[in-house]
Amino acid sequence: MAKKRNIFKAFSLIAISALLATALAGCGGAADKNAESATPKEGGENNGTTITWLTARPENGAIIQTVRELADRYAEDHPGFELDIQVTADRPSYLTKLRTLIASGEVPEFIDTDADPYAQELANAGMLVDMKQFLDEQGLYDQFYEPALKYQELPDGSLYLLPLEYHLEMTWFNKKIFEENNLSVPKTIDDLLTVSKALKDKGITPIAVDGVDIWPVLRYAAMIPFRATGNEFARNLSQGKAKVTDEVGMEAANFVSNIGQYFQKGFATTDYTTALNMFLNGEAAMYNMGTWEISSFLEENLPENMKGNVDYFYLPTIPNASTPDNEFFGNSGIGLAATADKFDGAAKDFLSYVLKNYSDVYVAKQQMSPLKFTIEDESKFSELFLRIKKDMDNYGSEFAKPWDTLLDANSNSIMSDLIMKLAMGVISPEEFAKQVDDTIAQNVSN
Repeated sequence: MAKKRNIFKAFSLIAISALLATALAGCGGAADKNAESATPKEGGENNGTTITWLTARPENGAIIQTVRELADRYAEDHPGFELDIQVTADRPSYLTKLRTLIASGEVPEFIDTDADPYAQELANAGMLVDMKQFLDEQGLYDQFYEPALKYQELPDGSLYLLPLEYHLEMTWFNKKIFEENNLSVPKTIDDLLTVSKALKDKGITPIAVDGVDIWPVLRYAAMIPFRATGNEFARNLSQGKAKVTDEVGMEAANFVSNIGQYFQKGFATTDYTTALNMFLNGEAAMYNMGTWEISSFLEENLPENMKGNVDYFYLPTIPNASTPDNEFFGNSGIGLAATADKFDGAAKDFLSYVLKNYSDVYVAKQQMSPLKFTIEDESKFSELFLRIKKDMDNYGSEFAKPWDTLLDANSNSIMSDLIMKLAMGVISPEEFAKQVDDTIAQNVSN
């Protein structure tokens, strides 16, 4: 999921509660029957097990390829073992399918979900495995990069999800455009606005952004609050304990209103691929995106006019920032959760095997693992990969949390609509702040 992080939550918390009630009844029945953690394979002989992973990840992506490869290896020492990976890569369709299975009490051994209020509901209902406890038992907790695990923490700080990827987010920039216009890499948020204005004044599109998926625009709203408070403001906002009309919230709203004028014309209808290609073709000076797109920025994959002209910088800072320069946006993708009443035997043993062998296979695919890893032969990796690996090793302790993974479904939907209007200049920062605050207050009270 990392590529398209925009999350469309189809149910309100009221509907979720109803689903959970049904689900718990189903889970209780399964527990009473001492259901096995893995389903016996069909065919007479009860010497094999099949466990199922319901996933929202790209079917041909490195994560699923890695897990499939590890499942094949595991099966060599566990005859009859089979992993059934059920892929629904379209996020809205996936969420609908997941909720339907939960409502019917047919949730499989492993599922994908974000660390959002819905996952918190599932954890509170006792449906998910406590992953902090599991990792401690396996001696694996300290083997993960700390930010990768923290990203998966639920709103109450508990850990019921595991990361299978690890990404940093940065602003990629066209070095040639910067040099020709005598511009320096922005060190502060104000610098970013100054550079953007200078570019626009010269007829150059400052920033390419994917407006269709909305989340890239929401990132800009979260920049100043993270620098000012870490994730405190975002968490408090989602719980109704902070407001956009607070000082830091208004700074964020005003920043989006200002930076929006430097996005490309028609950004609201520009999709992910088009925005990426705008930057890669030299049509925009900057582009904010994560390391899941690292292959797009490798020298051998760049158009001729861009070879040697691409570099990056991380989230600029602000005066009196509370977060260090080596903490910024990143993510560890959608999380992997295990169903509590199916986590004995094969499911538990297989997950342990996967985690203990994951980095060896995943990193060989030129991917950054959420589990700490070392590179023995640097000749097998690109210079860009090695540089970002060093950035990861020197990273702080916590990622900036995207607002869309913290807000409830209804508030997220309204926020997504309003942030686009704010960036387009259709509404003022004050109008944006009031409507978001009113929405969150109503949904929190419900």
